[in-house]
Amino acid sequence: MFRSSDLFRLVNDHGQSLTLRKVTTDGTYDPATGSRSGEVTTDISILGYFYNYSLGLTGNNDEIVRGQRKLLISAQGLSVIPDDEDLILGNGDTVKVTSVTTLFSGGVVLCHMCSVQE
Repeated sequence: MFRSSDLFRLVNDHGQSLTLRKVTTDGTYDPATGSRSGEVTTDISILGYFYNYSLGLTGNNDEIVRGQRKLLISAQGLSVIPDDEDLILGNGDTVKVTSVTTLFSGGVVLCHMCSVQE
């Protein structure tokens, strides 16, 4: 298993510039169409490192879904926390955050480990 400081170095040494898109205003829901309109989003520049699932980085590999990956996001200088349903843009792809685990060292947030899905 990796230590949080190892993952922090990994994302800072090998990460790439990505965009975290957060919905800041939900807009209104139309039950007839099942969609929302009037959403307001905010784009935030982040440093992230995508990796595929493998033994040692995840728990139960039986739960892996096609198109699902992990993304490490550096918390250094980041003023927001990624949430479920946020989007990550970059690397020629757009993925949705499905879960977030925040990694600490000595009470300091180092990075966010996100499960993402295409």
